[in-house]
Amino acid sequence: MAHSSDLVRLPGDLLRPLLLGCTGREHLHSTAATALAHSRNRDDLFSMIAADLMLAAWGENPFDGQCAARLAQSMGRLPALPGPLVPMLRSAMAHWQPEITPETRLAMAGSPQDQLACITGQLRHAPRNLFWWHHLYEFCRIRGDWSPLSTALAAGVEPEGLGPLFAFARANALLVSGEALSAAGIYRHLGESLPLPLVRERLATAWLRSGRLDEGTGLLRQCARSRPWHPGLWLRLFELSADGLHDLRPLAGRVMVLGYSWNKAADLAVTLDSLARSELGEAHVRLLDNGSTDGTAEVVRRFIDRVGSDRAALVRLPVNVGAPAARNWLMHLPEVQACDFAAFIDDDIALPPDWLPRLGGAVGRYPDAGVWGCKVVDFDGPARVQCGEHNLTPDPAGRGQALMTTLMLQEADFGQADYIRPCASVTGCVHLFRAERLLETGPFDLRFSPTQYDDLERDLRMVLGGGYAVYQGFLAVRHKRVSGAQSDVGGGQAAGAAANMRKLLGKYEPEDFERMARSMDSILLADLTAKMRALGE
Repeated sequence: MAHSSDLVRLPGDLLRPLLLGCTGREHLHSTAATALAHSRNRDDLFSMIAADLMLAAWGENPFDGQCAARLAQSMGRLPALPGPLVPMLRSAMAHWQPEITPETRLAMAGSPQDQLACITGQLRHAPRNLFWWHHLYEFCRIRGDWSPLSTALAAGVEPEGLGPLFAFARANALLVSGEALSAAGIYRHLGESLPLPLVRERLATAWLRSGRLDEGTGLLRQCARSRPWHPGLWLRLFELSADGLHDLRPLAGRVMVLGYSWNKAADLAVTLDSLARSELGEAHVRLLDNGSTDGTAEVVRRFIDRVGSDRAALVRLPVNVGAPAARNWLMHLPEVQACDFAAFIDDDIALPPDWLPRLGGAVGRYPDAGVWGCKVVDFDGPARVQCGEHNLTPDPAGRGQALMTTLMLQEADFGQADYIRPCASVTGCVHLFRAERLLETGPFDLRFSPTQYDDLERDLRMVLGGGYAVYQGFLAVRHKRVSGAQSDVGGGQAAGAAANMRKLLGKYEPEDFERMARSMDSILLADLTAKMRALGE
């Protein structure tokens, strides 16, 4: 398998999850199991794919003894592993010693401070136990703050035979913390002692982030050719050839930026400050105060004074009508209907200055898309991805538990999704529509009030009609409120989100969701193979 045409020959149940991406341990293990189900001997293509995916899963948390155990249990069905990995695998499993007591269970269910205190305390007691190193690694990944791991690694004692794994973890912490050149130095020296596929991929990313484009691009191409079933590598290569990072274009026509808020004056002030500082061009702004009782109206008035009343206006409602109704109210304003583009933004974000031209670049690349969106990252820990490209869960049987995939939530941002491509849905945190198509698709469904999944339902309705969204991976928007699978909220908000997901699952038949998935299979495959051909593959 070395060319774009070879992808088409893969079985559909394997091709579908591969097209979604080769990241996220849960997804990688599930896809590896599918590949092994097609394997007839340990050296065929399917076993090669399975081995690569399982090694990648281990690399996503090098301290995860469960990943190591899964790999060891499958070795009889996989091609022979590179020599250095076998003793390392044995050592990793030997040092994986789960220690769960009522006290640790209680602490790990507590606040982030309680969790970190528990983990670091356990590591002081048992510094060679990978079980607690694994939990520290996951804690840092989920919180978006890698300093606790860096501190522990500097003072920790490496178990015998696992030095390369600890060095790899140290390099990962450096890379997501902005120290790409230092990370590259470590990755480069791990080439022979830790032959995991992610080591070379991360080295390529480190070269690219440190400005060594030739070395990074060359190594990324080597990675793609040795792992041709990995779409993310080809997509990133294409963006390097097309200079997607610098593809900034003004939107042609009249643009309206739309926002709504309820009792979040402090967050809204930060959002509107970033909006005012951004490259708005001739765009106009309409902001809806959804019945707020705090200082929201005053925050909006200050923004209007700043940008001019000829460009911005306040719509004030006496009560909170919820997110779907607020969106519908705004999109049906006469001045919005007269526009060419309408962009909705959340009220707790920080927009980068070039957010609108970056969306313009995505529009220029995919002018026929129904909506264009961004990568949403944690406000205080931007290496933590909250949302990005969304596609339906590959296996129809699993959609009752998780309708949409969570690939981007399963790993930190190591650049693996730095590309622009179609998807089924993008987050409503920042998304752009052609005004005419927004109105054609119909209003946001009021059943999803007060909030959660009204944007997803609208996108899925679009996919069912043959359309698609586009993810702009070079637009990272910092977002305060964590949503979806990473949400920290509980009580009524969590219950409301769960109830709205049940409504969404009940609105469509299983056959409808599968029809959406098949449509996206074709769109994703056509997009990927076209880019591979453009790269000469």
